[in-house]
Amino acid sequence: MSSHNRSNSLVSPAFGEWLRQLREQKGELLREVAATAEMDVAHLSKIELGQRTPTEKQALKLARFFGVPSKEMQARWIAERFRSNYGNYPAAQEAIEILAEEAGIYRSKRSR
Repeated sequence: MSSHNRSNSLVSPAFGEWLRQLREQKGELLREVAATAEMDVAHLSKIELGQRTPTEKQALKLARFFGVPSKEMQARWIAERFRSNYGNYPAAQEAIEILAEEAGIYRSKRSR
């Protein structure tokens, strides 16, 4: 999903946008953050632009660097991987609803 489709303020930003916001709020340069996560600057830049996703290990290093709970980072990382792998599938939204129903946090119209 591209960032121009995310105008609703209740929708959290894509992983890369969120990461860039964290970096900018902390006043860090790309090179400093990239070194912490053991990746090159170009890779981190592509992550921030939504063109790549970090490895799980890199994401957890970023969580420590930014002081984000590892569970939150992992959840956002999983969501981004889902978005990049399945976001263009017509059934992606339904798949999310199925998972949410199974977790007991959502009740779809079809199950009422």
